[in-house]
Amino acid sequence: MLRSILLLLVSTQLVACTEPDAEPDLDILERLQAIPGMEAAEGTSPFEGYRYIVMFYDQPADHDAPSSPHFEQLILLLHKDEAAPMVLGTSGYSASKPRIREPAQLLGANQLWVEQRFFEPSRPHPADWSLLTIEQAAADHHRIVEALKPIYSGKWISAGASKGGMTSVYHRRFYPDDVDGTIAYVAPHSFGTPDPRYLDFVAGLGEPDCRAKLMDFQREVLTRRTAMLERQANAAASEGMKFDLLGADKAFETAAVELVFTFWQYFDASLCPNVPTAASTDDEVWGFLHEIASPLLWSDPNVLAYEPYYWQAAVELGYPALEEGHIADLMQYPGIDVPSTYIVQDPGKTPTFDPSAMKDISDWLSTQGERFLFVYGANDPYTAAAFDPGAAKDSYVFVIPGENHSASLLDLAETDRNVAFDALERWTGVAPVVPSGQALEVQEGPRWERW
Repeated sequence: MLRSILLLLVSTQLVACTEPDAEPDLDILERLQAIPGMEAAEGTSPFEGYRYIVMFYDQPADHDAPSSPHFEQLILLLHKDEAAPMVLGTSGYSASKPRIREPAQLLGANQLWVEQRFFEPSRPHPADWSLLTIEQAAADHHRIVEALKPIYSGKWISAGASKGGMTSVYHRRFYPDDVDGTIAYVAPHSFGTPDPRYLDFVAGLGEPDCRAKLMDFQREVLTRRTAMLERQANAAASEGMKFDLLGADKAFETAAVELVFTFWQYFDASLCPNVPTAASTDDEVWGFLHEIASPLLWSDPNVLAYEPYYWQAAVELGYPALEEGHIADLMQYPGIDVPSTYIVQDPGKTPTFDPSAMKDISDWLSTQGERFLFVYGANDPYTAAAFDPGAAKDSYVFVIPGENHSASLLDLAETDRNVAFDALERWTGVAPVVPSGQALEVQEGPRWERW
C-alpha cells in the first residue's frame, strides 16, 4: 500500500522492462525503471546536487528457491552522476529517510541506502523468519549490485554504521568482488548471546568517580520503581505508546540495566556532573533516565520495529552481556535483557543461536578479506567486540580516542586520516575532498512515506 501511494503521489509512469544498459541516453529514472523487477519514482530532492529516487526491488524470500514468496525491498537512491563512484549503504535496519553519509560526501559519490530484509515494508508476507540470515541478506545486496552496475560504471564501495557496518562485512564474505572496498563504522563482532567481552570493557570506561555515580544512579532508579513507573506511564500516554508486548515493569527494568552501556555509547563524561543522586527529586531522576535510556524504547512500537534486529542477534549476530551484579538485589527480572525476550512469540518462531556464523566471518576476514576500513570510538562499548582483520590485505582498524558510537573518518588524527583517505583513493580512483562548512554532518531528508 505504501508503495502504491508513493508511486501515485509522485505521478511517475513506469516504463516497460528492457535491458537497463540498452538505452544509455535515457534519463536515469527511465533506465532504473527498465530494470526487471524494479519500480522507481522520483521525489523532490532535499539535497543540492542530487536527484532523489525511491525504488522497490523484487527479491525472493529464499535465494536458494527463487519460486519462494517474494517481497519488495526498499532502496533510497541519491543520484549524482552515472560515472561517479557509488556508495552501497547497508543500513542494517529500516531505510525510512534519505541521508547523505560521510563516504558519499567525501567522494562526491552516488549513494544507495538499502533497507534490511524483514524491516517493514521490506518483509515477505507471510514471513518465514528462518530466512532472516546474514547469507540471505547478502544475496539481497548482491542482486541489487548486479542490477545497478550496468548503469553506474564508477567504482563501488560499501559502507554502514553499527549493524549496517556489520552487514557490509557479511555481504563481502559471500560476494567479495561486488564492491571495491568497505568502510565499517562502529561495527561490533559479537561471539555469543550474551558475549562476556563487553563486561570488563564497559567497567573500565570513564573515570572511577563517574563510573560510581552511574552505578549508584542505577540503584536509585530501581529504588524509586513506583515513582518512575508513574512517570513512565505519563510519558507513554503522551506519546500514544503501550507496553503490551514486554510489559511496563520489564521495560523500566531493562532501561535501568542498559543505562551505563547507553551512556557511554551515545554520551560522554561531560554529563557526569549531571548524574542525579539520592538527594535528587523523582522528576530529576526520571528526566535523566528518560534522556539517556528511556523505557519508551521498549514500548510496543519500538519492540516491533526492531524485532528483525533482535531475531538476527538471537540466531547469528550475538549480543552484549550487561552487568547486573551491583543491582541484583533490586531487580525483579534478572537476566531478561537478551534478544529472545524481544521476539514476538508465534508458532514455529523459536530462535536458536548458531555460533558458527560469526566464526565463519572471522575466519574469512582474517584469511581472505581485503580492502576494509574499520572505524571505532575508544569510549564506545561496542568497541569491546571490534572486528579483527588479521591478515586481511589493504585493511585498517582505527580506534579514535574520546569518541563513541558516532565515530567517523573526520574524527581521525591527521596521520590516520591520510592513511584512510589514501586507501579510498586507491580503491575508487577519487581523492576524498572535505567539503567546506558543516557539509559532512549527516544530512537527512523527510520520511519517504510522507510524500
